[in-house]
Amino acid sequence: MTDRYRVYTKEKKMLKQMMKLDNQGQVVTLAMMISGIVMSRNAQLSAMSSEIPSEIKEKSIEMRMRRWVKGQIDVEAVYLPFARQILEALAHLPLVLVMDGSQAGRGCMVLMVGVLYQK
Repeated sequence: MTDRYRVYTKEKKMLKQMMKLDNQGQVVTLAMMISGIVMSRNAQLSAMSSEIPSEIKEKSIEMRMRRWVKGQIDVEAVYLPFARQILEALAHLPLVLVMDGSQAGRGCMVLMVGVLYQK
């Protein structure tokens, strides 16, 4: 069993237990994305798709991820479980929030708020 298969199956199992999404395909795609980022150490969809252990063509996996990113995401179902775990783990420390604005895409602006952890 390869490392990428182990990471992907462990991630998928954990996400299925943790997330309550109606469409399990979304959970599988998210598991692909997370394991792709971990294994490739890159957040580009093409690099991520090359690390997914599947018989499906890399380009098809990349398009699946692209559709997931562009689609309507239920923020409470997808992001809140992760944010809750992080904030609970850091609850005993003073929280330092960091804000950053940057351009993304064609004329779009992103405002990101993050939690500063160990410098």
